[in-house]
Amino acid sequence: MPKRKHKISEHHKRQLRLILRGLVIVAVAGILIFGVRAANSSRAWVNAPPEDIAGWMTPRYVAMSQHVPPHVVEDVIAYDRGDQRHKITLEDIALAQDIDIATLIARLETAVTAFKDSQRD
Repeated sequence: MPKRKHKISEHHKRQLRLILRGLVIVAVAGILIFGVRAANSSRAWVNAPPEDIAGWMTPRYVAMSQHVPPHVVEDVIAYDRGDQRHKITLEDIALAQDIDIATLIARLETAVTAFKDSQRD
């Protein structure tokens, strides 16, 4: 028994091409829309004014929100992070060092201001 080749009619080929073109157009439109949104969000983060430092923040978040390198924050807190590097908050660090959170925040604000002033010179 000879094998039958399945033939697709020209009408079905045209329909399939139209469907595939439509899917490609929808995909490209989605890429453009979400790409523009992502670019706007990243631009907003970079140009955002610095947040006030709070006890719930992690050292890494403080560095990003204040627009300073991480070493500026790490030099002030002088804390052995170990495995909890990204999860420890300023409140936890102040508690571990037996200092008031307001004192730690004041030290961080002074260091951030000093760094930014040194960059302007």
